[in-house]
Amino acid sequence: MATYQNGSPTTIIGPPTSGDRVLNEFWRDALGGEWVCTAAGTPGTWQQVRPAAVVTDPSTGTIPTGYLVWNVSDGAIKRHVGAYSWEITVGATAAARRSVSTA
Repeated sequence: MATYQNGSPTTIIGPPTSGDRVLNEFWRDALGGEWVCTAAGTPGTWQQVRPAAVVTDPSTGTIPTGYLVWNVSDGAIKRHVGAYSWEITVGATAAARRSVSTA
């Protein structure tokens, strides 16, 4: 499900990868992760300020390494480590707790 940026839908997971960007610009990606531009440019430098709330760990699409999700099903905040693998950084139910989970 796409979110909207300036009235246009986006299917990008993570910050924008093209276009001129300005300092402190806000971006909400397709999964609801929120980003702020910390250095203007093309495409700028971005910091994730809110993880995407998901019910399952994303397992499709282009996901940037370091992307944060809050898995509301198991209570964990997870960081993408590549190849659809997720490292639990905070929380999780006992069943979901392990160093790296794969979707």
